[in-house]
Amino acid sequence: MSAIQIVMYVCLLANPSACEEKAIPANDAGTVSQCMFWAQPHIAQWSVTHPKYKIVRWKCSVQGADGEPI
Repeated sequence: MSAIQIVMYVCLLANPSACEEKAIPANDAGTVSQCMFWAQPHIAQWSVTHPKYKIVRWKCSVQGADGEPI
C-alpha cells in the first residue's frame, strides 16, 4: 500500500505572497478517498500549531506522486 499524505498550500499571514507547500503524513487514512474525511481535524491541528500561516488549499495524495498541482 502506498503512503498517503495531506498536501497543503500555505501562505504567511505577514506576507501573503510568500507561499509554500507543506505535507502531513496521513498513513492512518488508508486511501486518498478516506483521507478527504480524515484530514480536516489534522489540518485544523496543524493550523493551531502554526499560527503565522494561512492554509489556502489542500488535497490528499499518494506520497511521492507527481499528480496535479495543488
